[in-house]
Amino acid sequence: MSNSIDSWLRYARAHHIHATLAALIAVIACDIAFGSAQLDFPFADAQGSSNIPLRHALPLALSVISVGSLNSAMRSLEEVGSTSFRLVELSFLIGAILVSAVMLAVAEFFISPIDVIALLLRSLLIWSGIALVSGRLFGWRLSWVFPLLSLLPLTYWQKDALGNSRWWDWTNQPGVATPCWGIAVSSLIVGGLALVFSPWRVAQLRNSFSRRVRNS
Repeated sequence: MSNSIDSWLRYARAHHIHATLAALIAVIACDIAFGSAQLDFPFADAQGSSNIPLRHALPLALSVISVGSLNSAMRSLEEVGSTSFRLVELSFLIGAILVSAVMLAVAEFFISPIDVIALLLRSLLIWSGIALVSGRLFGWRLSWVFPLLSLLPLTYWQKDALGNSRWWDWTNQPGVATPCWGIAVSSLIVGGLALVFSPWRVAQLRNSFSRRVRNS
């Protein structure tokens, strides 16, 4: 047990856990102070623009900070880490996302109804999965790329012809909307696979498959 704790602490120090916590706290502070502010975006309709409360977009920042914490100066060596290292990495990531979720829920508990809290936590999960895919493709420092791009459909095509939020708009659909929770589960599954299948592991599986084909 002590070895596992030591491994986790070493990983946390190498991945600048203090900076990660400071960034998460800063986002939560923005949520408390400015969460009700309206963000205006272009809108694909005669109205010309759409808006969402700032707090509905802040889970994007929390997810990017959490996933971005996987980056380190020794990332190329970490990609070939053992199974025990992978478990430490996974526990660190889950811990970062859980801390984000708890901080967000506690802050919003005194400000917003339960449905909004559920909406924000759902958005955090969805954007975390998207950030994992982005980080795997472009590097963990660029885990923000796909989450930021996802704002385009969420804002530009926010409403349908009747003026209702589209079924996939997880920043505006009610916290209990089943389709959006389906998106959350799918996003986490895809993001988890992106985390597991590193370039080194994919190459290892490819080589193993090639050897089996040659030997058959």
